[in-house]
Amino acid sequence: MINQLEKLKILTFIILFFGSFSCRSKAKSTWFNNENYGIQISSKQKGILILFPCYFCDIEKTREEAQFLMGIDDRGVTTIILNYNQRLFISEEEKEKLRIQIDTIFQFHHLKNDPIYMGGFSSGGNIALLQCDYMSTHGSKNVKAVFSVDAPLDLKQLFLNCQNDIKLNASDVAIQEANYLTKVLKNTLGDPMVNDSMFTVFSPFTYSQNSHTGLHRLNDYQIRIYTEPSPEWHKINRSRDYNYTNSRMNERFFEYLHSLGIQSCDIIKSTNKGKRANGDINPHSWSLVEQDSLISWMKLPD
Repeated sequence: MINQLEKLKILTFIILFFGSFSCRSKAKSTWFNNENYGIQISSKQKGILILFPCYFCDIEKTREEAQFLMGIDDRGVTTIILNYNQRLFISEEEKEKLRIQIDTIFQFHHLKNDPIYMGGFSSGGNIALLQCDYMSTHGSKNVKAVFSVDAPLDLKQLFLNCQNDIKLNASDVAIQEANYLTKVLKNTLGDPMVNDSMFTVFSPFTYSQNSHTGLHRLNDYQIRIYTEPSPEWHKINRSRDYNYTNSRMNERFFEYLHSLGIQSCDIIKSTNKGKRANGDINPHSWSLVEQDSLISWMKLPD
């Protein structure tokens, strides 16, 4: 009998094969994509970067916004963008399924066993951290590092931030997002004001509990946190105090890790770099990542 994971592996391979067949028959490009992932294969490959989109973003939106990817294949980086979104956290079962999907992509494209790096923007940063930690303990020792970009690392604090935005009633955009995320969190993890145990289990970090229950092997890989503290922007555009921002969560996470003596983490706090592809100023953006700095941090092998 074929067990469930073997069935998943076979099904994933079939989807990848037929999904990328049309891409292979087109132009002589190193970019392939289907509904599950996109991949830019570097002919000079020294490392593999796996990216997770933001909550409502897909592969193409990520390519549009993450402009640090332009030409990164010429510097030895193969990039995989997973169409894995609309998640604030990930269960153990989902982590294993995702590990199988990633392994199947590697096999299908005959990728060399080079160092693996992960990254994600916003909620994708949470997924990147949790999946990197899982893969570092489940047969994927080649996972070297992970970065997050202004991620809502503390899900209980995210809930509180949403409640704050609803109470302020000052920004239509903020209120709409806050109502949506509050509903998602309550439906999946419950109300943290009644019981916050599930929030602690599934968050990379929980400030109120001084906990990193969702992460188990912090000394086994490097972590980089990108964020742009911008109290003025939040006050003007959302009427919120800086303490109710993802950026403050990110600072607290970094401070917490260093209080534990964990030196494998660094934080990049930028100024005036947050900008969307359409030119809108926003500190919550992929643009916080610069290619030169990222490549230097990855320490690709010669």
